[in-house]
Amino acid sequence: MNKNGSARDAVLIGVLIFFFGLGFFIIHNITGAVVDNIVEIPAIQAQPDALATFEGMNDSIDKLDYVIFGVFLALLFGMLISSWFIQGHPILVFIYIIVVIIGIVLGAVLANTWETASQASVFGDTVSSFPITNNLLLNLPLYNLIIGMLGLVIMFAKSRSVEQQF
Repeated sequence: MNKNGSARDAVLIGVLIFFFGLGFFIIHNITGAVVDNIVEIPAIQAQPDALATFEGMNDSIDKLDYVIFGVFLALLFGMLISSWFIQGHPILVFIYIIVVIIGIVLGAVLANTWETASQASVFGDTVSSFPITNNLLLNLPLYNLIIGMLGLVIMFAKSRSVEQQF
């Protein structure tokens, strides 16, 4: 039986946000450097349309932080909704808590990795373009705890009459 709202989803959200955040962080850094170098070419500066296009690219990549937040919210709401529809037996609460603790430990490792990667000199001040992602990933263990406990409450605190309706 597929348990789509289970505790592993709380762990999966943290891991996915880390990889999306790191990937978009690298994309932002590389694209920003390339666009800045292209804009310095005299032939591009002579063409106002080309210059406007490349400046628009910089504006677009600055919005990647909001994409990460949107992905986070979508994953969170998806997990909470699927937790509502799963019939969790109370004996499984212990296993759920163990998996959430593993997610918190993994979140701490990923938060430290993010801090080390985002402070690397090669990225410069790219982290200032990612305030939401930086907050999510630096506090990932706390977010994993909150997400896990919300899922636990929603999955196991329903009355049996609600579960029997579905």
